[in-house]
Amino acid sequence: MDLTQAIAEIQQPRSRYMLETMTFGEHDTPEMRFYYCVIELNDKLRKYRLAEVSKERFEREMDRLEKSDEQDADLDLREKRIEYDFFMSVMAGGKRELDDLFAIYAGMQHFTRKEIDANQQEYWEARMSRQTRMQIMAGGVQWSQLDALRQVGLLDDLVAEHQPELVSANGSDGL
Repeated sequence: MDLTQAIAEIQQPRSRYMLETMTFGEHDTPEMRFYYCVIELNDKLRKYRLAEVSKERFEREMDRLEKSDEQDADLDLREKRIEYDFFMSVMAGGKRELDDLFAIYAGMQHFTRKEIDANQQEYWEARMSRQTRMQIMAGGVQWSQLDALRQVGLLDDLVAEHQPELVSANGSDGL
């Protein structure tokens, strides 16, 4: 495989694996994975449609330069073709990612806005609990995480559950 082919072949901002596991997999409920998939699709579609306009603009400009008798039109055309070739390989990568997003979307359960809203408490409780467990494993929970737990109504139960440990750590009978 020559370098030009290799460059074109590797173009894709995020692999399907990365989209499924890192982008959507970080969300703790199917409703929120669906929500973020739709958000990603909307953004990527807009960018791809704008790229199609840019592609047409490149092609019109190259056509104009081919017909031009301006002094540096030949150099401008060479430069424009280099930019166009690079742009087209990036656009091909964007199309691959967009195709992966459509496939992921087609394979997941779909939810209405009402269902997504009804899932918010479950989602945030699951997310805050997971993040807290991860912070504990990393050596301690930050105050901002404790405040987030308070905001979703999980802090009081967590404090009650760990009261004996807190008492011995603080050397008193309270926080």
